[in-house]
Amino acid sequence: MIRSNYSRLFFFLTVFLAAGSILWSEDVQVDRDELASIGDQSIKFINYVGPYEFINTLDQIRGIGRALGDGINPLESGEASLGGKYRILHIVSPEIETGLDADIFIIEDGAAVDHINNLRTILAGYLETAYGFSNRDAYLVAEFVTYYNAVYRGDLEMVKERYKKPVSDALSAEKIGLDTHYSNWPGKTQILIPLRAGGFTPGDSAPVVDTGAITDNQVIDEIRKEDDMGIESRQDMVELRENEIDKDQAQLDEHRDEVAQKEETVSEELSTLTDKEKSGEELTSAEEETKAALEVEQAAVEEEKAAIDEEQTQIDKRTDEVLEMRDDISEDKNSQLEESSAESTFTSAPQITPVWFLMVDEQGDGIPFGRVVLYNLDDGKRLAVSSVTAVRGRTLAVLPDSLLVIAGKEGGNSKVHLMLLDQNTLETQKEGSNDVFPGSLMTVKGSDIYLVTTENGEWRLGKFNTSLERTAVSELAIEPWTSISFDGASLFVQGASGEILKLSASTLKEEASLK
Repeated sequence: MIRSNYSRLFFFLTVFLAAGSILWSEDVQVDRDELASIGDQSIKFINYVGPYEFINTLDQIRGIGRALGDGINPLESGEASLGGKYRILHIVSPEIETGLDADIFIIEDGAAVDHINNLRTILAGYLETAYGFSNRDAYLVAEFVTYYNAVYRGDLEMVKERYKKPVSDALSAEKIGLDTHYSNWPGKTQILIPLRAGGFTPGDSAPVVDTGAITDNQVIDEIRKEDDMGIESRQDMVELRENEIDKDQAQLDEHRDEVAQKEETVSEELSTLTDKEKSGEELTSAEEETKAALEVEQAAVEEEKAAIDEEQTQIDKRTDEVLEMRDDISEDKNSQLEESSAESTFTSAPQITPVWFLMVDEQGDGIPFGRVVLYNLDDGKRLAVSSVTAVRGRTLAVLPDSLLVIAGKEGGNSKVHLMLLDQNTLETQKEGSNDVFPGSLMTVKGSDIYLVTTENGEWRLGKFNTSLERTAVSELAIEPWTSISFDGASLFVQGASGEILKLSASTLKEEASLK
């Protein structure tokens, strides 16, 4: 049996590793669309607790998954096994456009794993090696994989609906997923790890683990049943998703720029030939062939642009999901605070339902100066007041772990910057380094913050992350009192001359100007 220290499986691991294999993790990333659509039943794993004959180390357990991962080439369907105890089926069918591919992790009859933490460690080792996750992120994804498979235990209809036929053909209805009791794991378990195409066009890169749906409300409900409401794991998942979104967005932006350059080149060459025809000149046969080829290439460019727009829509959807996750975490933290106060039966401490409010102290050049106050809605008492007294504007943004405000004043030795305040003490956690318009609106979208900042002595639209680092700034000056309106992958602001500017939400580059 595998336990928190470990040994017998080390022999099989050594034998397997001796065969050697290739590491293919560099081309792989994570999406998050399938792993968490997990029904409404309560998931409580029952682990073995009792005498042990032998003990293995965590590294040895993780090594099982790593050995399986070493035996897989993500670009091709294949199989790897270890000592007749664990097996992985890697099934990818890029020629089939609809449905998910999958890795199927099989626990064979002779396997000794009987604790959910150890099973997750094996899965983490596999994800780490086959798909390039860090050790921490791999375990995080493995945790949600086990929840997903417990909910869909034996659900062949779900598999047929969502997965490609080669995947469903490789499964047995009575073994699909993961039973909640350890005794039903060996010989009765086929754990699904859903995969999707990894590139912007089918077949152009290795598949990726499709993990978007692990943030489904039903999954979060399961995690919330843990004593700590799973807040730490959920926060880690938010960070992982944000990193992935940032990476995917950067790759998409690069691809978009390449297509734009191609479009410009094709249009110029085609225009030259068209102008020649319009002038009455007859094209040579070579020029006719060139023109026909350019028209075909122009049509292909349009298809690429449509694919890019669709990919941007998916990224925006994932961004909105992360924002919702952040909101839920913040609510649960407040709930924990309430429960903690209610359980303090040996003190007279009241229940606390916190609310943050921006209190105006005085006007400053038409833009208020104020402080943030924290109240307990249950008894109306003020719990804290920010030491920062120059909070500007009329709004603040509540982030999962902090409050975001614009604070400061212009002139002399003063600046107006973004600041993060602790939610409980209202003390300063961090100050940004970029100048900000005191009366700017703050728009939080996913992990991005949009507001009016300065560049080269002009007011520009800036995009910041939650660490208060500026990640993009508009090339054009804008009206500092502008509103900010979003439409898919674009946003609208008022330019300095009164026109409406359409900007890319990711790069803040101009896309159009509306007079």
